Amino acid sequence: MGRGPEPGERDREPREGRRQRPGPDARPPQRRGMKGKARKLFYKAIVRGKEMIRIGDCAVFLSAGRPNLPYIGRIQSMWESWGNNMVVRVKWFYHPEETSPGKQFHEGQRALYQSSHVDENDVQTVSHKCLVVGLDQYEQMLKTKKYQDSEGLYYLAGTYEPTTGMIFSTDGVPVLC
Repeated sequence: MGRGPEPGERDREPREGRRQRPGPDARPPQRRGMKGKARKLFYKAIVRGKEMIRIGDCAVFLSAGRPNLPYIGRIQSMWESWGNNMVVRVKWFYHPEETSPGKQFHEGQRALYQSSHVDENDVQTVSHKCLVVGLDQYEQMLKTKKYQDSEGLYYLAGTYEPTTGMIFSTDGVPVLC
């Protein structure tokens, strides 16, 4: 299989419709950035509908035409720029099919690889929260009724370095394909 998207190729288009601002329940700004036009107002959390999304949460991002391989990332920071644009900095996960070696026989349908690929997107591209946990915890959670049919539960299969195409196990051991 071909290589997954190169860093920078995962930019998302903003969702159609009215732009949502942090609700009154949003946490106070974390810190202020630079002065002047480049000033940023950082947030620890925002409220989207009935869901609070915090720094460190994993989320599914809008992706047209990819319902079977949604974009999934861990939110690193969120801010409002001087132009009133809400931005989210995301560290991306890759599906096995997106890696250079492609899907391996031992990986399940809900496997993800963490990566060093980071970029910034409009906060409107966040669809909803999801969970990315270790394989042992994933298997335990599947035994509970709450997560048996969960579309928002994934497990960490290792690390993928998109610039080199290398895959590492969760123990940090290179995986040879």
